[in-house]
Amino acid sequence: TTNGSSFGSFRHTALTMQALAFISSTIPALHRLEAPAVWSRRRLGTSDVQPPRQAISSASTVSATYLSTGRSTFQRFCALGLGLLSAASFRAGSRGSGRIVVRGRNFEKNIKKKKGPREAAMAQTTRRHLRNIVLAMKSGTDPSTNKALSRAIKAAYKDGVNKAPIENKLKAVREGKEVTTELRFSGYAQGGAGVIVECLTDNVLRTRPEIKDIFKRAGGEVGAEGCVDHNFNKLGLIKFDEYDEEKILEASMEADVDVEDILTLEDGTVEVTTTPEDCDAIAAAFENGGLEVASSEVVMKPIIEAALSKEATYQLLTLKFWLSEHDDVGDVITNAVLHEGIELKYNAYDLPDSWKNAYGKDGA
Repeated sequence: TTNGSSFGSFRHTALTMQALAFISSTIPALHRLEAPAVWSRRRLGTSDVQPPRQAISSASTVSATYLSTGRSTFQRFCALGLGLLSAASFRAGSRGSGRIVVRGRNFEKNIKKKKGPREAAMAQTTRRHLRNIVLAMKSGTDPSTNKALSRAIKAAYKDGVNKAPIENKLKAVREGKEVTTELRFSGYAQGGAGVIVECLTDNVLRTRPEIKDIFKRAGGEVGAEGCVDHNFNKLGLIKFDEYDEEKILEASMEADVDVEDILTLEDGTVEVTTTPEDCDAIAAAFENGGLEVASSEVVMKPIIEAALSKEATYQLLTLKFWLSEHDDVGDVITNAVLHEGIELKYNAYDLPDSWKNAYGKDGA
C-alpha cells in the first residue's frame, strides 16, 4: 500500500487477516459455551432436576440477557483489538524522518531511487534558503525596504521552495518567537576530504554535539574552526536570468562597481563574481540601475580537490545523508571528488546501510 492511513506492508495485512479469521471462528464457539439451560440452572441455583415452567420462562429471559451482554462485550473487545493492531501496523510502517516505508517491487525499482533522493535534496534546499532569509532579516524584516531579504525570498521561490515555510519563518522572526544563532563546523570526512557545515540553530548546546556525532558515525571528525578553509575560496555570487554579459558589463560600468568576473552558465544564467564583502552592495547597485537580480549570496568554492576511494566516497555520501536529515543544517560544502559508480544503499528501515553490507568484497 502507498498511503499513510493503510498498513505499512503485506506482513501486517496478513496479521490482520489472521486476527479476523480467529475472531470469526471464536464468536460461534462463544455462543456454544453456555446454553440457555445451563444459564437457567446456574441462575436458579438448581441441579439437573427440571425446574418449574415459570422458572424456565424467567431463566430463559435472564439467560438471553446474559448472552446478549456477553456477546456485545466480546464484540467491543474484538473492535479494540483490531484498533490496536491497526495502530501497531501503522507505527511499524513509519521509520526514520516520518516517511511511510513502502515495500514491494514498485518501491525498490521506482520510488526509493527517484523520489527519496529528490525529496531529501529539496528539504536541504529549503533549509538553505530559509537560513539565507533569516540572515538577511538582520538588516530589516520588510522586503520592500530590505533588498537583500527581497532577493533571498525570490531566490527561494525560484528554486521551488513552498510559500508556507517562507511565510512561517518570516512571521516567527518578526514576532520574536525564533531567536537563532549561526554556526559553522569545519571537519574531515573519511579519506581526508574537507567538509564545511553551515547551521542556523536555536540551541547551540544541542546542535554542536549532534553534528560531531554525525561526523563520527560516518568515519569523519570535526576539527578546529577554519581548519579546511585553505581548500576553498570565499567569494560573492550575483546571478541574472534576463540579461546577457554585455548588458551586465555596461550596467557595472555605469554603476561604477568592481566585479571580478562575468560568466554565462550552460542554462543561460549570467553569474557575476565579487568579493564577499561587496556582494550585497554591488547587487543593490545593479538593482538601482534597473536590473533585476535573481540571487546574491556568499559561497565557498573548492580550489584544492581531494579524490576519494570507493569506500571513502560511500562514507561521504553517508555523512551528507545524515547532515541533510538534521533540521539545523543549511548547507554542506566539500572539496571531494567522488569515485564513479558508488551510490548510497539503504537497509530495511530506509536508512543508509554500512559499506560492508552495501558493497562488501565487490566494492573493495
